[in-house]
Amino acid sequence: MEVAGLTIGAVALVSLFKDCVDLLSMITAARDLGKDAAIMNTKLDVEKMLFLQWSDRVGLLKQGSASTNALLCSPDNRQIVSRVLESIKALLSEGQALQRDYGLKRVEKVGTEPTAGYQGASSFRFAKFLKQFEELNIKPCQTSDADQHSNFKKFTKQFRWIIVDKDKFNSLIDHLSYFNTSLNNLIPMPSVSETTFSKNELIHLKNLAELDLVIEATSNTRPSISEAAVAAKSALISSRVIRSLWFRWYDERRVNIKSPHFKTLQWALDPPSDYLQWDDLNTWLQSASGIYWLSGKAGSGKSTLMKYLHENAKTHALLQTWANGSKLILANFFFYALGKSEQKSQSGLLRSLLYQMLEYDPSVTEHALPHMWREARYNHQGSPELEIPSIEEMATALKVLCSTLHADRKIFFLIDGIDEYEGKDLDIARFIGELESFPNVKILVSGRPHPAFMTAFRQKPKMNLQDLTKRDVATYIQDTVSYHPYMRSLSHQSQYQVDKITEKLAQKASGVFLWVILACRAVVEGCDDFCTMTELEARVDELPKELEDIIEHMLENIDPRWKQDAMRLIHLIYTNEGCQGFDPIPTLGLHLTHEKGLKGDTSLSGISPEEITLSEMEAQCRVMEGRLRSRCCGLLEVHYGHRDETNIEDCIVKFMHRTVYDMLLQPEIASRLFRELERENFDSYAVLSEIWCRMATTPSDSDDIFFNALYPLVLRDAEGHPPAVTLHLLSRLQFVFGQLSLSPWLGAPRYLQHDQKCRRYCNDFSLAFTLAIEMGMDNVVRFVLESKISLKSLLFRHPSLALLRDCQPTRRLKNSHLFSCQKDGKLLQTTYPLLYHAIVQPFRSDYFAYDRNIRQKASLSLTRLIIDMQTDSDEGARLSLQGLEKTNGGKLLQEIDGLVSFDGDEKEGWEEVKKFCEQQLNSEISM
Repeated sequence: MEVAGLTIGAVALVSLFKDCVDLLSMITAARDLGKDAAIMNTKLDVEKMLFLQWSDRVGLLKQGSASTNALLCSPDNRQIVSRVLESIKALLSEGQALQRDYGLKRVEKVGTEPTAGYQGASSFRFAKFLKQFEELNIKPCQTSDADQHSNFKKFTKQFRWIIVDKDKFNSLIDHLSYFNTSLNNLIPMPSVSETTFSKNELIHLKNLAELDLVIEATSNTRPSISEAAVAAKSALISSRVIRSLWFRWYDERRVNIKSPHFKTLQWALDPPSDYLQWDDLNTWLQSASGIYWLSGKAGSGKSTLMKYLHENAKTHALLQTWANGSKLILANFFFYALGKSEQKSQSGLLRSLLYQMLEYDPSVTEHALPHMWREARYNHQGSPELEIPSIEEMATALKVLCSTLHADRKIFFLIDGIDEYEGKDLDIARFIGELESFPNVKILVSGRPHPAFMTAFRQKPKMNLQDLTKRDVATYIQDTVSYHPYMRSLSHQSQYQVDKITEKLAQKASGVFLWVILACRAVVEGCDDFCTMTELEARVDELPKELEDIIEHMLENIDPRWKQDAMRLIHLIYTNEGCQGFDPIPTLGLHLTHEKGLKGDTSLSGISPEEITLSEMEAQCRVMEGRLRSRCCGLLEVHYGHRDETNIEDCIVKFMHRTVYDMLLQPEIASRLFRELERENFDSYAVLSEIWCRMATTPSDSDDIFFNALYPLVLRDAEGHPPAVTLHLLSRLQFVFGQLSLSPWLGAPRYLQHDQKCRRYCNDFSLAFTLAIEMGMDNVVRFVLESKISLKSLLFRHPSLALLRDCQPTRRLKNSHLFSCQKDGKLLQTTYPLLYHAIVQPFRSDYFAYDRNIRQKASLSLTRLIIDMQTDSDEGARLSLQGLEKTNGGKLLQEIDGLVSFDGDEKEGWEEVKKFCEQQLNSEISM
């Protein structure tokens, strides 16, 4: 009889091994032994790990397969293995000896199988063993003694062994160690060392404290295991450091660059003999170190070429020639002026390069970033987030990697778009020059020909891209214009005129690829409209030669039907790009808002509490993508998720090229293009907020939605827009807050007077007014405090609220806020006194992610405005600090002390505020 390919003898051996594992799992240390209990449990766990490791190494559960160790197939060896296993089983089954000689105490056990859910050094191997054993489906009747097996199962279920004497228990560990050694000596380890083998085992432990226990428990008895645990611990710490360097969009720019047009850019690595002479990139890649500068005008295709070179297998082959047998490390970074801070800063550059290099070789992390490594080592019980090192620390780490830790390796950096660096050109050029000083480093860098770069790289090998892309331009024109069906039909009438049009396009392009893309679109539109040859030629003639001019020309010639709509869309993207810290506009949110006309629908009409399905999201994003194409002449594009178009619900809307945004930054151009929007009082900030409000019923992150819906209103207030409207929009945001998933915000209810599911949820400004104060919205706060009219008309009233119930006057969670609808609170009632909100800003601290970086110092002018109230308002706004808890009073004074020391110009003003608050707090104590 066989079980899953096992003979009866093999089944008996496997069952015997399983019995030993079950017996080992019955032992644990008594808690009152303190740390000694953890040490003893760990010692036992290590022996169990080695025991299970041996079974997997020799293929015990796969006997008869190719993975079974040949020595185990020997009858003599199998007999010896059986005797060793019988000895282990006997050792762990003899109750009197376990209690008398090995310091164990028997206790009754209630619960699951002893082999279920075990955690520790052996847990990974243990789970694997249980899975394999279960797959064998061994029945008791298939073992040599079914009755004995049944009795044994009952025995293991009834009780557990507790370690009560650590000295005696060490004798048991010695015996188990002896048996493990016997098994390993019988069937020796392969060529890999026991330390390496065990490190691969322990790497599955993700807890530094557990690894520390393994190190301590094995330092004297099993030095190879202790050494393996030290290595696994170092790897875990390094992994934590490397993960902290990573940021989500570190390669987003490169991923979103469109691949080159078919058959273009091949000349870069394989130049034809009749091509223009330049410093041969092919030769440079496989020979010298140093810098190669890829220079080019705006829109000439620098980033496209850099992505092409990064992904081309020939680039890697040429670099291997340069490496000449040494290990090769490649790292890249694509600057992006319209991206997040990390995408355009030296900090982002360094984090990205270090992340890639340390991912390649994590073993050098401790030496490259010793301070960060120590923080990860000693702070494992604290916050999981590590502090990002300073620029100086990261720059030093990169240089240490290049000069010392990887001195025997070749390192290739590909850095695109240095002209998009947010700092000074001279600084980034100097930094790249410092990297060049290492003989094992090669740097391919691209950027516009700014004076600082031309000076810094004047003696470096280079290419001027716009001078070398004429054939690519001609290829693109031929594929898009000459091969257009309508143009082909015209060529039968006059090939000369067709050639004349294409030649004019190539000549005016001057090697600037973005220009020719936009120009060809204009000609293709004419072909689609069946223009005459003369009309097509006129289209080409009227195209400005400069890139910015052609962009402006296209904007001014948008179809009148779509002109106003297109300008609204472009103005939204333009406004969003100019706001530091804003997330890009989601295509889905833009579609949901565009359906309502982009006119600032303050009522959020059409919003439903039902979550949008994935298929609906995809369809709506596709529709919006089509509208952008038809209205905005290709200047706005949809950028997909991190990898491809499969995650269309995550796609965003951006300018097709940075040049478009740069052009709109020119005041005279922006004024001319957006003149009509100014006349209609188009409110971009209100619409941007609406876009994110409408995302509340999508699976998007709640933090992202709330931050991006709020911050445009802060800027709106700062620019002096009517505060009454802003207050209404903040009330709308209070409604949206109730629609969000608040699982990470368990303290949220304390800022509200009503449950989010209450019909009176928006009957006040409890959250709206809190936001206005904490975000420093002076105009709104002044309007609220000085208003002589009723503010009730500005409350947001969504129809869906009427369908809800009243608050239930019971606690929803332990220690949670108690809601009650016995009566409504006052309009301006806030959780804390106004001064506390203005200075300490508790809501912002609680609910905005640290990486949003919007924590700003309190406004002295707003604080004075609150103090000037002199008394609490009839609507519930509290000036008095009466009732403020002592700990919160301490926080308030501590925050003011910081403002006094920080603000030189406002020092005197904050000292007056401190005196006022101290008087308020002292009067509270005296009462």
